Amino acid sequence: MTAGLLLGVVFLVLGVVAYSGRWKGWMRVRRGFGSTIGFAWLWLGAAFLAATVGLLVSPYSRELFAVLLGAAAILLLVAIMGVFWLPRFLLPRWYRAWRGEASTKGGQA
Repeated sequence: MTAGLLLGVVFLVLGVVAYSGRWKGWMRVRRGFGSTIGFAWLWLGAAFLAATVGLLVSPYSRELFAVLLGAAAILLLVAIMGVFWLPRFLLPRWYRAWRGEASTKGGQA
């Protein structure tokens, strides 16, 4: 349980720092495989935390356990997808501008 919480916090912090643009060292590949891996860490950390908290509450509430486990599964799928690609609405504005997209405003293509 402790390892899950620790990994969750570490990956969550790395993801937040990557999303904020304060840490860009992970961006070695401009396009293709791994170009959004720093953002995937946020979702991976959230998945670890949701699963670990779910396991901690499982003796007390089966319903909450099921909800947290379902959330962890969805977050894990987003994290796995994030290693390869993320949809535009999950990318921060600074990253879209860095990639040179025509418009960085939401809703415009």
